Amino acid sequence: MDTETFSTRNRSTVFLHLAREIRSRFDPRNIESVAAASDIVLVRSSGPENREAGFAYIEYVRRPVFVESLSHPEEPIRVWGRSRLEPLRSIVLNTNSGIPEWEIFWHEYYHLFYSPQGLQHGERFEHHYSTEGVLHSREERRADEFAAAVLAPELVECGPKPNATAAEIAEEFDMSERLVQRAIALLSYSLQSPEGH
Repeated sequence: MDTETFSTRNRSTVFLHLAREIRSRFDPRNIESVAAASDIVLVRSSGPENREAGFAYIEYVRRPVFVESLSHPEEPIRVWGRSRLEPLRSIVLNTNSGIPEWEIFWHEYYHLFYSPQGLQHGERFEHHYSTEGVLHSREERRADEFAAAVLAPELVECGPKPNATAAEIAEEFDMSERLVQRAIALLSYSLQSPEGH
């Protein structure tokens, strides 16, 4: 077995495990509650139609440092000249993209929490062949696989109904056909895994 095949099978097992954990804590279609629980600023914006569906961004902001007051514990005292950097995570959804919001959200959620450092987080890549471009494409595919595992567990773990078209499956799960294809691919990788489900 080559390294890429092993890596893909291993990743499918990890994605299925993460997706089960997420679904045990959240309703994956209620993205507002997921965003609130995960300290994500969720922004909806009406961007260009059928263009970029959304993006994730992490900005580090400086917050003042406070210590407990010995005389008035209810009133912390600010330490002047000291601050700490805190991540401010946000996901922006293009409401005109034609893609279901939860699909965009979980794709971008993957980028915020599981993409390697330096990839995504709102960065732009030049459109020419480079190592960064290849890594970016790979992370986009992985983000789609992750979103499919979270949103369509029956499809990813059991497979599509016999003779069902991608359009019918997309309508049943309220997902794009592109994500349905990723879910089916993830299923085939997980079935090939020696560990199974």
